[in-house]
Amino acid sequence: MFGEFNGLPVHALVVHAAVIFTPLAAVLGLGLWLPKWRMRLRWPLVAAVAITFATASVAVASGRVLRRALGDQLTGPDNAAGKLVEHHKVLAERLWWALLAYLVVAIVVALLLPRLDNRLAVQALALVVTVIAVVVFVLVIQVGDAGAKARWNPDGSFDYSGG
Repeated sequence: MFGEFNGLPVHALVVHAAVIFTPLAAVLGLGLWLPKWRMRLRWPLVAAVAITFATASVAVASGRVLRRALGDQLTGPDNAAGKLVEHHKVLAERLWWALLAYLVVAIVVALLLPRLDNRLAVQALALVVTVIAVVVFVLVIQVGDAGAKARWNPDGSFDYSGG
């Protein structure tokens, strides 16, 4: 199911959705800092994080399938691509857990915001969402960077500048 679609690895296709939706979910989370936008953004935030979590889950599952399919190409003590893929996997799993936490927090915040009268409590919730949003944003950059290096320039020897 997560191996191949139309002759291409599913992982190569689905990571693009995660790369688009993760920063969107992070930006929506940062929007909770604006008091007049909190109530409007709470459910779009939940939807964006849910979509992000779903696409990241498929990316992780399809990445495992792709890694198994590549097998021997990623092994050996001096295999730069294998080391980068392993680093990419570790970061992707961290991102997955961060997105799970983000989803739970987003749902809790969406349900609690209309019921809270305490300004300090509302700001604390916005702070928690902001911290998780920043973590998720940084992790998606790190995951993407490690994956791109593993695929396109594992030993750092190629110059893509065209010069």
